[in-house]
Amino acid sequence: MTYPVIWALRRWLESPPSAEPFEPYARALNDHWTQRRRVRFYIRGRYGPFRRMNSAQGFEALRQRRHLEDIALAACKGRVLDAGAGAGRHSLLLRDAGLEVVSIDIEPTLVDLMRRRGLREVYQADVFEFDGGVFDTVLFLQETIGLVGSLGRLPELLLRLRQQLVPGGRILLDSNAPRETCASTDYSGEVELQLRYGSLIGKPFRWLYVDFSVLRVCAASAGFDAEILARGTRPRDYLACLTPRR
Repeated sequence: MTYPVIWALRRWLESPPSAEPFEPYARALNDHWTQRRRVRFYIRGRYGPFRRMNSAQGFEALRQRRHLEDIALAACKGRVLDAGAGAGRHSLLLRDAGLEVVSIDIEPTLVDLMRRRGLREVYQADVFEFDGGVFDTVLFLQETIGLVGSLGRLPELLLRLRQQLVPGGRILLDSNAPRETCASTDYSGEVELQLRYGSLIGKPFRWLYVDFSVLRVCAASAGFDAEILARGTRPRDYLACLTPRR
């Protein structure tokens, strides 16, 4: 006999992807904002089960990352590009601090949400293609540098961003050092993830976690110097600053 709960769980796990990769996350944050309550969404790696996540992370700093975010926001200056801005949490804080902020995200639902929250310079765009002029600071927080997907694309993105920085500009990003694995010859920070919200399942996407030693090499190949500004409460978390070499 197959119990209804088991049948429903099996159907939930076997359902094919039906949405763009980040759409479940975007829908979760939108519902959080419109319904004024936290909702659950889910994420999994390539072979593992879905893990429960909380939409509050789009609107407030995670306790273990608050220290890094505070330092990053204080280090922003001038005209700022907030890449992968999500619900606009960092953009709003920077705007309220008197900075000019341009916010971009690939998800139209999040772009609309940021506009409803009062941000004006908001665009639906891929950071690899966006051309919004020059910036004093480019910001990747909540590990959004991971959207490059692979180590091979990281220098490519940095080279592009270098052309969009004013003299003395900087890139600020946080990430964490991936755990070493012996099962593959691939870099362990290159992972495949998938999101789910309710019955909405996103297509799998590539994501990158990069340790600082590897980041420094990639940055140097694109003409940047890299330094650690702070470490997180978890030993593998860090905040880095990249500045173009003269």
